[in-house]
Amino acid sequence: RASSSKRYMIKRVEYPWKQELKRDSWKFLKQEMVHHFQQQPQRDSTVHIRGSQWPPFTMKEELLEAGQLPTLITGWGPPRRVVFPRAEVERIAFDEPEGHLSYLFKGRLWRIHIGDWIEECVVSDVNLHPVEQELYFVRFRRHVPGKVTELPIPVSLSGLWGCPGYRAGGHVDLAMPTIQCECVGEGIPPPFIVDVTSLQLEDPYSKITLEDLRHQLPEDGTTRFARHYAPDTEVVMCYDPKSVPEVPLPPDWEDPNFNRRGGRYHLTYTGYWPKQTTRS
Repeated sequence: RASSSKRYMIKRVEYPWKQELKRDSWKFLKQEMVHHFQQQPQRDSTVHIRGSQWPPFTMKEELLEAGQLPTLITGWGPPRRVVFPRAEVERIAFDEPEGHLSYLFKGRLWRIHIGDWIEECVVSDVNLHPVEQELYFVRFRRHVPGKVTELPIPVSLSGLWGCPGYRAGGHVDLAMPTIQCECVGEGIPPPFIVDVTSLQLEDPYSKITLEDLRHQLPEDGTTRFARHYAPDTEVVMCYDPKSVPEVPLPPDWEDPNFNRRGGRYHLTYTGYWPKQTTRS
């Protein structure tokens, strides 16, 4: 049948019971969401790993060739030499396919199971390849409740897509990827999550300080920020990148990521002759 030019406007009936459901449904949905997240386990970054004792009369190079990672546990007791599966530790250390050493690798508690005894430690030193995702040696330090353990706890950003300053064209800069904390409790707190949905694009910049993150510390007072920090230390900043002039690096500037105790890392020289040099 040919359609007529007359249009019919369908008017939907708004029943009272339907209006009441729309008005009160969010309260029930919110209660259900809160109950769901309260039932979830608490955030915990502790790593449980099983290892074995370092075989006697075995060099570190022999363990690395066999796929094992040599480690040393020190502090608050006799030193213990422990060996772990190298692939398992590297999977924890490098959480990105092409990334560097994870900040969380040094900012978490390691519960090491060796036979009939358990050691609770934190990572104090790592020897790794400057480019490849390869670990050569790890030094642990025991964490004893009641004794101060200082370690860097990572910081993560949350709500970046909802940040008003970011949506207005500003740049959100994480000035402190880790925060040095002093822990005396039985555990190590998880990484800090910074909500940036309140950052505005202001002149010269808006910021989130350590004082704004103090509520994320454990309520029992077993963890605090390192004492050399000031309460107004900036953790996250939001600013207009066009308002910041470019300043060249000083001539004697060196990348600190390539510094180590024995000198600086060389990307192409691995200890075999001849050493590559830059010709003038």
